[in-house]
Amino acid sequence: MGKASRKKQLQRQQKQDGGIKLSEALIELCEPFEPEKLPARELENLIGLTAVAWNIAVLPEAERLEKLTDFVDTMPIMREELECEIDTVLHADSKDTSPAPATTTLHFIGAMIQRKDNLFPKDNRLVLNYSVKDSPEGPHLTVSSAPLNSLTPGSPG
Repeated sequence: MGKASRKKQLQRQQKQDGGIKLSEALIELCEPFEPEKLPARELENLIGLTAVAWNIAVLPEAERLEKLTDFVDTMPIMREELECEIDTVLHADSKDTSPAPATTTLHFIGAMIQRKDNLFPKDNRLVLNYSVKDSPEGPHLTVSSAPLNSLTPGSPG
C-alpha cells in the first residue's frame, strides 16, 4: 500500500475510532479553558498537558498511576516541587497554603483524565505528536495518533 493510501486509511480509522478528529477532541477536552481565545504558544502548552492526560486516560485504570508517576519523574523540577510541598505539609512549618505549580498541574491532568473518560470513553487513540502553528485564522492544531493496541508489545500490526 502506498503512502497516500496509508494516510487515507489512517484518517478513516481516526474518524471511526471516535467519530471525531483527535485534534478536535483535544480542543473539546480543554474547552473550559477557552482554547479559541489563546495565542499559539499558550494553546501549545495547554494542548501538551491535555495530550499527557489523554494518553494516560486511554490506559487501563490499573496502569494510570504508574504512567502519571513516570511523567512526574521525567520533570525534575516538578518532582522537587512536589517533594517540598509534601515535606512542608508533613512538618507544618510554613504558613504558605498555596499549592505548588506541580500540584496544580497534577490536578489539571486528573481533571482532564476524568473529562476524557466522560466525553470520549471508547476513543483509544494515543497522541503521538502535535503541533500548533499560527495561521491567519488563528492557531491551528495538528495531531498525529495511533490506536493504543497498535503500540502494545505482541500485538499484530
